[in-house]
Order: sequence, then C-alpha cells, then structure tokens
Amino acid sequence: MSTVEPKEARVSALRARILDAARRIVTREGIDGLSMRKIADAIGYSPASLYLHFEGRDAIARALGREGFIQLLARLQPCAEIDDTRARLHALAHAYVAFGCAHPETYRLMFLPERAQGAPERAEGPALEARPDDEAAAITQLFADAFAPVFAEPAPLARALWALLHGVVAFSLAGPAFAPESSRLLAIDAALDGWIGTGADADATQKTQPDAT
Repeated sequence: MSTVEPKEARVSALRARILDAARRIVTREGIDGLSMRKIADAIGYSPASLYLHFEGRDAIARALGREGFIQLLARLQPCAEIDDTRARLHALAHAYVAFGCAHPETYRLMFLPERAQGAPERAEGPALEARPDDEAAAITQLFADAFAPVFAEPAPLARALWALLHGVVAFSLAGPAFAPESSRLLAIDAALDGWIGTGADADATQKTQPDAT
C-alpha cells in the first residue's frame, strides 16, 4: 500500500494547524504579534519544524491573506445572483465593506505589500492551489459583470469600485474620526448612484461609455 497519500495528509493537516494557530495569534495580537516561536508553542512543535512547511512568518502571513481573499469572494458571490443592476452593485459594495470591517486583521493581511510578504515558500511544502491574484481577478469580474448591463466597458468601473471600497475600509479601520460607520455606507451609495443613477429602471438604460472626466 502506498504511503504517499497518508504522508500528504499529515503534511496538509500540519499546515492547517500552523495556519489556524497563526490566524488566532493575528486576530488576538495583530500581524506584529505573529512569530514562528509563538506558532510553534501553540501547536507543540519546535520552531525549526515549521520551516519545513513555510519559509517563515511572512510566508504564513501570505497564506492567511490568500485565505482572506477566498473568504471575501465567497461572501460576494451570493450578491452576484441579484438581477437588478443597482441592487446588485449596492449589495456587493456593502458586503465588501462589511467583510473588511468585521475582519480587520485578515483584511490587512490580504493587502500586505510584496516586500513585507517575504520569499516564496520552500519546495518541500505543497504549493498553494491558487494565488491571491486568482481570487482578485474573480472579484474584479463580479464587479464588472454587475456594471455590464449599463456600461459598454465595465472593467474601468470595476477597478474604480474596488478602489473606492478599499479606501472606505482603510479609512474605517483607521478609526471613527476618519470614517464613522454612519457615513461609510452613505459614501458608497452616493458614488454608485452617481455612476448608475437612482432610477428603478437602471437595467433598461442604454449602455454608455464611462465618463473619462
């Protein structure tokens, strides 16, 4: 009987334990509180053994960030089933901001700069099934598909929407002095209504090019 599958299962289970411990540390102490020693202590392994599966702390942070993108995409996908253009865009936007504000440390990990993410993982560990770019492209496509009924070229609007939502979350995480909860959704709604209008028949309007000005 082959021992490959049991070994892979053990490696996968250990990686899951490492990430689970890291996730709890980050949630409790923030990214600055994450260290290989703390993770090792949490799961009862030596710090050196963790390096067989991850290059280091930043590689673990990168993996957690990718999990965040997967979770965000899963949160947004039901909103994409809404038929009405305006309602779909508002649902997508509100769900995005709600996720970012409810999971601040996860959200910060999702957007760590490359320099802070460290080197790629060691070859000994199984490769990630997908990169965060895959989920990011899928999220962008959800936004573009929502704009498509009213704009001939929805891609620029999709990128603009993501930039807006990211800014709202970033301001919200900075504290209520920057973006009180009562104002962040109003800002999103005002921007969307400015782009697509407030009429109930928005889906029936003629497709237009986005305003370059």
